[in-house]
Amino acid sequence: MKNLAKEHKTAHIDPKKGFKIHLLVFVLTVPILWFILLLTNQTYVWPLWQNTAWAIGIVFHYLGVYVFKSKTAVPRFLATLLAFSSFSAFASCTGNDENQNGKPQTYVLVHGAWQAPYVWDEVKLNLTKNGNQVIIVELPGHGKDHTPNQNLSLNLYRDKVIEALSKVNGKVILVGHSMGGMVVTAVAESIPSKISRLVYIGAFLPTSRQAIADIAKTDPDSQLGPTLIEAADHLTLDVKSDELTRLFINDGTAAAKQKVIDNYRAEPAIPFSNAVTLTSQNFGSVEKVYIKTLQDIVISPRLQDQMISKAGIKTIYEINSSHSPFLSQPKAVSDVLIQIGKQL
Repeated sequence: MKNLAKEHKTAHIDPKKGFKIHLLVFVLTVPILWFILLLTNQTYVWPLWQNTAWAIGIVFHYLGVYVFKSKTAVPRFLATLLAFSSFSAFASCTGNDENQNGKPQTYVLVHGAWQAPYVWDEVKLNLTKNGNQVIIVELPGHGKDHTPNQNLSLNLYRDKVIEALSKVNGKVILVGHSMGGMVVTAVAESIPSKISRLVYIGAFLPTSRQAIADIAKTDPDSQLGPTLIEAADHLTLDVKSDELTRLFINDGTAAAKQKVIDNYRAEPAIPFSNAVTLTSQNFGSVEKVYIKTLQDIVISPRLQDQMISKAGIKTIYEINSSHSPFLSQPKAVSDVLIQIGKQL
């Protein structure tokens, strides 16, 4: 009987050895998780929370093995249980990070010039996968809308977005790209109480009484101007066909570039000359975020910095992309937008 008891006792796992293995796995795994974050170019620092939870588990595991070893079995059991729970939380967070997005948000996405709702397709898919609602606005004179060019204006664009917002209960995250930045600015001046965050992606961000034409003149680094062809009636602007993808999506795949070509339409010209009047009580009261496009040759990074500075924006993200990151790097755009939503 004594021999059997002795054999049974030696069959137990050495608690100290188990702790050392646990610690070794932690030390080896943590750098790998941070390396994955760097490779995937994500803005949400997801390893921070998992590593913290796991580190807490390590501490309790240590307490269970070394500190409580001479005490009763109860605290040792509790310490080990906490260690296991922390590790389980780590594994759960790692495996299901995509679903840990806080309160669902409503995103309203406004496209820019020479583009249409299709540019947001992949971003919308990513956002809705994470439980958010997404509304894409088709501006008049773009996509499938054929409002006569002579009837178009910045105010008409603004009213189209306001119409979309009026159908939403509560506040929205309003996102504008390029020329769409002018549109969302006008919307924020009109109905600031409907907007929780105003997000600009490589977008025009005016001061009061500025139009796009005024801002564009201050951007010597932009390569768009020389490629423009004005219609004889002055109602539309074309981009030279051989320059289109180089300007807007130079870093995109062949398929993404073809999508831009297939959906191209001449841009209505009148809204480019329409200025917006802004007040501190309305537009100034809305929290703003700017997402810089670092390889942009349409709205240069230097102009983006100038507009950010004038608007006093403090929350700034960067995507190393051309003018259309939602086409060339849709996951990067989605990740940033989700991160913005988590802060609400």
